[in-house]
Amino acid sequence: MGVKQHYIEFRNALSKGDTQKAQEEFEKAFNEAFLWYQQKLTNNEKFDLTNEEELFAVVTLFDNMIGFYKEGMIEEGVAFAESMVELVDSSKLKEMFKGFSLGMQSGVPLDEFMREYVDLSKVDEEYPQFLCNFKEKIKELIN
Repeated sequence: MGVKQHYIEFRNALSKGDTQKAQEEFEKAFNEAFLWYQQKLTNNEKFDLTNEEELFAVVTLFDNMIGFYKEGMIEEGVAFAESMVELVDSSKLKEMFKGFSLGMQSGVPLDEFMREYVDLSKVDEEYPQFLCNFKEKIKELIN
């Protein structure tokens, strides 16, 4: 199974409340995604977002970054978000990673960040797997 299938299994297990299976599947997806991440960093390449495996690697890595944020692992989350800005070739996803990095650096708790700065009413047409729409209020964090 590839990263996409493990990620889908993770989401399915999560929706069924099977936290053990969800954790196992996320770990498998993350391990594969992290190999992609290391390869991209080593070879100075960007993720090919038209390739479903690579796209789901980015989805998994994004979820992991959210986990860092949620757990208060701010240094790790910011460093990871900043590196992902360089590894995606989409201005929309670059802005998303920058936005979450700003939230972490500003010390805004994740729940508050999601409520106050992320526009949860919009599902992005191009990247529905990501939370890449922000409210105007995000500009407050830039200063």
